[in-house]
Amino acid sequence: MNHYLSFLRPLAAVVLFLATLMLSGLSAVEPPAKNAKAGKGAKGGGNPARWEETIKKFETADAATPPPKGAVLLVGGSNARRWTDVGTYFPQQQVINRGFGGAQLTDVLHYADRIVLPYSPKTILLNAGGNDLAAGKSPEQIRDAARAFITKIHTTLPDTRIYCLGVPPVLRSISAPEVLAAIRSLNTLLAELARSEKNVEFIDLFPAFLDDQGHPRPDFFVEDGTHFSPKGYASVTELLKGKF
Repeated sequence: MNHYLSFLRPLAAVVLFLATLMLSGLSAVEPPAKNAKAGKGAKGGGNPARWEETIKKFETADAATPPPKGAVLLVGGSNARRWTDVGTYFPQQQVINRGFGGAQLTDVLHYADRIVLPYSPKTILLNAGGNDLAAGKSPEQIRDAARAFITKIHTTLPDTRIYCLGVPPVLRSISAPEVLAAIRSLNTLLAELARSEKNVEFIDLFPAFLDDQGHPRPDFFVEDGTHFSPKGYASVTELLKGKF
């Protein structure tokens, strides 16, 4: 029995390590606000109501200073939220940032009536998908959520251009081939979806975030290896240059 337990302990440690890589290295997943309700949802989901407090803050800010109509809207998870100076990267545009924490695509879809449609944006930069993968959703489920978001927006705003930002290879994911495979699969599905939809374009961040040896570029991320650095945001900006 002791020999058996001695075998299991290192095996369990390896499994735990790989699980940590998948959950923490894939995407910038941040906990919701302390007062938010976690709730239970579908696989990898969670009740979108956990973001209610954050959405209300957006609405309060909008009531105090109404955002312009026809602007560029950045929406999605924490790499969107942390891009607080996004307007300086697009000086010719009016940009509204409505990124929130570790938002998944289903969260963005759920709150589209409150933080997307009211602005009547001419352009949407959709930064989401990595958190969904980290939460255990399949690339196909995420693709379907993206399709639902596109349909919802274009039902009301058919001329709004949607740029779907792909998932880049964050630093820790290079040590987990199955994670990289999931990212590539998701990006492929999102690219196919964009080609099938009017006024939708997929922006592939994956190649731009690799160096000449095919490894993720450390200088494109901050210390955690997940969130973008100014150089990372500059690369995203370059990919969007001249598109709107």
